[in-house]
Amino acid sequence: MPSNEPPFAFRPRHAASTVLDLRGGVRLAVDGVQAALRGLEATHQRLADLEPPVQRLRPGRPDRGWPALVYRSLHGTADLVGGGLDLVLASLQAWLQDPHRAPEPAGPRRGRDAAVAALNALVGDHLHRTDNPLAMRLDLRVEGVRLPHVLLLVHDLGVSDLQWRQGEHDLGAALAATLGCTAVYARYNTGRHVWATGRELAAELEQRLGSWPVPVQSLALLGHGLGGLVLRSALHQAVRSGMAWPALLRKAVFLGTPHAGAHPGRALDLLTSGGLGAKAPLVLARLAERRSDGVDDFLLGRWLEQDVAATPASPMPDPWPPGADAYAIAGSVGGGLDDGLVPVASALGRDLVSGQDLQLPDAHRWTATGVDHLGLLRSQAVFDTVRQWMAA
Repeated sequence: MPSNEPPFAFRPRHAASTVLDLRGGVRLAVDGVQAALRGLEATHQRLADLEPPVQRLRPGRPDRGWPALVYRSLHGTADLVGGGLDLVLASLQAWLQDPHRAPEPAGPRRGRDAAVAALNALVGDHLHRTDNPLAMRLDLRVEGVRLPHVLLLVHDLGVSDLQWRQGEHDLGAALAATLGCTAVYARYNTGRHVWATGRELAAELEQRLGSWPVPVQSLALLGHGLGGLVLRSALHQAVRSGMAWPALLRKAVFLGTPHAGAHPGRALDLLTSGGLGAKAPLVLARLAERRSDGVDDFLLGRWLEQDVAATPASPMPDPWPPGADAYAIAGSVGGGLDDGLVPVASALGRDLVSGQDLQLPDAHRWTATGVDHLGLLRSQAVFDTVRQWMAA
């Protein structure tokens, strides 16, 4: 039966979101041009100071005379062009966001979402510092009726809250349905330092649970990869700040979390090839040579602010609040030493340097044989194990 729907329906609100993305892309491009110019100036300076000079010819210093004028002009032109494009796009965005327009059906755009999540993993710290519209902000998405039992899910590096759904299987939704709890999905910029995201998450969770429409009786945490480090940081900072929500914690489960770090080359290869999300553009693969704060934290297992200047990462102070139990699951493929990204010992928090062990009993550690890092989200055996632990 032929559809009455037009082949293309113009949606101003969606178009405005696309324009906002373009504004972020323009700003990032201008930042790249300015960085390239600074690099060129630095090279020019080294040539000016070189002894002996090349073929007895010494170029003028880049901060004096006509070279300085040229560089100032180039920097100014880049800012002028970038600012002009931003003004034009901002005007178009404002027109598209006219509040008098009829409301449109909302819904996630998975392709766009995955690409932005990958970009945030690679340069999210820069996007945040420059207030770029492409920087992902921390948000908690609540699914279903607000029940007294809450399950918070925190995603991995280079993906978003939508990545808990793998094909037809959503690990969070499935657990919420079987355990009788409300799933809350965190969304955040994975390129920022873990401790910075953890601090924001702790504060946001305190506010959300404090205004929950029914009294919260229990809280469970589930973190995949980098998300596990974020949860550890949020819990520690919440306890240190005297927040109320840690007293509600009953279960915390870590899936493939790099408590002692991950394989550097493999993490960047997976990120830039789309192994952790959507296929990243080739330009992002080049940007991967400059590692973000979040990528560094993932590779080194860092989760506290003081860890940024320390090696190795700090031990967990008083790991779990009274009444809370923690569990760890590792994936194991190939030779059985890792999940293709995170070593088994790292994911289980075992055999770490002195003082860093997660202090988990053996019954709270489990290895999913034949399951890789991303496969932890779609494995039936993993689901069954997590459900059993959380229901206990």
